[in-house]
Amino acid sequence: MKQWLIIICCAVFVAASLLTDGLVRALIDLAAFACLIWIVLGVKSEPLKP
Repeated sequence: MKQWLIIICCAVFVAASLLTDGLVRALIDLAAFACLIWIVLGVKSEPLKP
């Protein structure tokens, strides 16, 4: 689940970044960075299934 969330988040932010420029693009990149840091550090990892 966590891997798919990261992949979807990256795809959305890359698409949004390609469609904009200037300050909006910088804000999108900053939001993407914050979102990925939150996903990696903040979301509790799922237990591994044997």
